[in-house]
Amino acid sequence: MRVCCCANLRSRLLHLPYGDQAIFIRRDDFLRLGGFPETPIMEDFIFIRKARQKGRITTLPQRVTTSARRWQRLGIIRTTLINQLMILGFYTRIPLQTLALLYRR
Repeated sequence: MRVCCCANLRSRLLHLPYGDQAIFIRRDDFLRLGGFPETPIMEDFIFIRKARQKGRITTLPQRVTTSARRWQRLGIIRTTLINQLMILGFYTRIPLQTLALLYRR
């Protein structure tokens, strides 16, 4: 199964798209939610969690193209594992600065 299929499934079922899936939101709503937080990593994840609390998130059927460099360089399994570890680290309250250092290593 392709990475994009899994990402789309996650977005549709969990209403949890990430920034590389092209997030569209009205400017007023974006500002009302406080915009993207000033964090070293996971700003899209944090923003979407906040947006989910305020209303429904819909995944559109249109496609967008984003860079696949990281996926190509590290591979699907390693990249997926790193991404999931970042989420686990976020939920276990590892400082975002530490997560950013680990992610970029």
